[in-house]
Amino acid sequence: MNNSASIFIADDNEINRFLLQSQLEEKYNNLTFAADGKIALNYLQQYKYDLILLDIHMPFYSGLELIKIIKEDSSINQSTPVIAITAQFYNDEQKTLIDDKFDECLIKPILLDQLDELFALWLPKSVAATAYPVLTETDYAPSLLQRTSGNKTLATTIFNKLFIELPEQSLLIEQALKANELILAKDITHKLHGSVSFCGFSDIQVLANDLESSLLKHETYLITTKFDLLKEKITYFALQKESIFLQLQSL
Repeated sequence: MNNSASIFIADDNEINRFLLQSQLEEKYNNLTFAADGKIALNYLQQYKYDLILLDIHMPFYSGLELIKIIKEDSSINQSTPVIAITAQFYNDEQKTLIDDKFDECLIKPILLDQLDELFALWLPKSVAATAYPVLTETDYAPSLLQRTSGNKTLATTIFNKLFIELPEQSLLIEQALKANELILAKDITHKLHGSVSFCGFSDIQVLANDLESSLLKHETYLITTKFDLLKEKITYFALQKESIFLQLQSL
């Protein structure tokens, strides 16, 4: 079933538009494409979108010129997340684009995995599609109990540690990223990844693995997105503490 999110993409390269359309049309049925800045501006002044992707370099109006118009108080897309698309990326360019009010930056060639991650973060939760495994509070206890060979006392001890350590590690990663200490962030993420892998928490494990991979490769354009997804999942896990312990005792 296709997703109902309205997504607008402006790119003057016809091949890029074909590739993006082929990647997205099986999942999303409300896609709009523009071949230059003038066409893009016409659409963006008339229609409200859930997510906007803008090529930085286009005829008539560049992405940098369009973002200023989009973010005006009178714009109907003023609150819509906007992703920059660029073929070039320098060390300070991401900060410049964020300062110019872009929410994220994608580097060409754009991979489907990158789009899935960004859409999961920036599309409204009611329409966002996710490729990640989802666990509920009814899954965490059986998973850990299996890993501890049915030892409830040990499982309870581990859960108590996790409810303290995972939020703490999430905060430490966030602080390291803000300080641009990517090696420290990677080391903390690696430790977190190991813990949730042992416990069988596949939803947190996948997100931690994705973040660790991007930190290792210095994929600066993806790190913030991946961390936000991980942080959200850890927050969800921590909120299930009471339910998890109740279920653990009943198993």
